[in-house]
Amino acid sequence: MKNTIFLDTGVISLYQSNHKETIKKINTKKKNQYRFISSEINYIELFTHLCRQKGKLSSQIIMENLRKGEMIDFLPIRKNISIFAGELKCKYYFLSMVDSIIVAEALIRNILIYTTETHFKDVESLKVKKIDY
Repeated sequence: MKNTIFLDTGVISLYQSNHKETIKKINTKKKNQYRFISSEINYIELFTHLCRQKGKLSSQIIMENLRKGEMIDFLPIRKNISIFAGELKCKYYFLSMVDSIIVAEALIRNILIYTTETHFKDVESLKVKKIDY
């Protein structure tokens, strides 16, 4: 999974809201042949946040454009991810259910997570880059 980065919901939100530094970081990685992935659960989480801010129709348009674009691929939650996420949630009580799923995906794939959160640093063997905003 070399050259693959997992994007957490906060980073996707910054990207879609045209946060200059986030766009610059992602575009630089794209030029260097990096691939960005996220989970369908992050898709749901972002839609929920946008829906509360912008309403259902605007959120649907934003999300479908994001899905159709070439910036990120949203992955379904596989069985092995579900099981490992449960184990992580049991071990790391501070992880939300969404976080345990994305941490499982990143650990199994041995890839970096871009996130706006700070608590991921406490997960053993997880590669994390904190994105400031």
